[in-house]
Amino acid sequence: MRRLVSEIYSGVMEAENSTTKMIRALIVDDEEEARNLLERLLHRIPDVEVIGKASSADEALDLVISCLPDLVFLDVQMPEKNGFQLVDYFKKYLLNTKVVFVTAHAEFAINAMKVSAFDYLLKPVLMNQLTDTILRFKAERQHVLHEKMADRVYEKPNRPCKIKFNTRTGYILVSPDEIMYCEADVNYTNIFFGKDKREIVTVNLGRIEEILAPYSFYRISRSALINQMYLSKVDRQKKKCLLVKANEQVFLDIPPNHIRELEKLLDSLTDPLF
Repeated sequence: MRRLVSEIYSGVMEAENSTTKMIRALIVDDEEEARNLLERLLHRIPDVEVIGKASSADEALDLVISCLPDLVFLDVQMPEKNGFQLVDYFKKYLLNTKVVFVTAHAEFAINAMKVSAFDYLLKPVLMNQLTDTILRFKAERQHVLHEKMADRVYEKPNRPCKIKFNTRTGYILVSPDEIMYCEADVNYTNIFFGKDKREIVTVNLGRIEEILAPYSFYRISRSALINQMYLSKVDRQKKKCLLVKANEQVFLDIPPNHIRELEKLLDSLTDPLF
């Protein structure tokens, strides 16, 4: 549970920070004046870093492989290899970079769409159009991060059906759903499957918590780890929590700080009615 909430929080922070992460840009144009002009415009846009300039497709390919820019501002007509040929090399070498074609010729727009260019700008480049391109790139990157975050949180991990725990005489195979709670016993741990049914395993509770981290378990105290599947009630005044499995009930002590933490974790994953 703690790991799940941590992943959710990290994902949210990652998505929130995505718009302020520097965009690494490479300018590719055989005309020096055009390269310098576009560089000056990009310097006026926050969060954009020009990591290099290239005057040919071959030079650009080396820079893309070594520097891995986020965006390549690419002229179409260049000596030897043109911009579209360079994009073919990007695909050949599996280079994950977005391309913005920058050209004086509007007739290349259809081909730009065919090669899935991120954008197409006509020379002379206008500041408002360039800014719009950068803003759309930021928005798309944030959207991708949100999707990755959702996949990470909601995907079903490849978990084994049963987990092997060593005992003093051998080992047991346990499905996490069978476990009601675990209780520390010095360097050993009592795994309770019911009120009176238990097994003693030869690992401490801290290690048990790590093993069961992908599942719905929560450490309510230094000595107890509960399966939230069976959590039925928390009494703030008595500092107790109630676990119910089938017809069996177990009350366990839970300190006030853990009561508050548990409630926050539960609220983050559900919509409380009150």
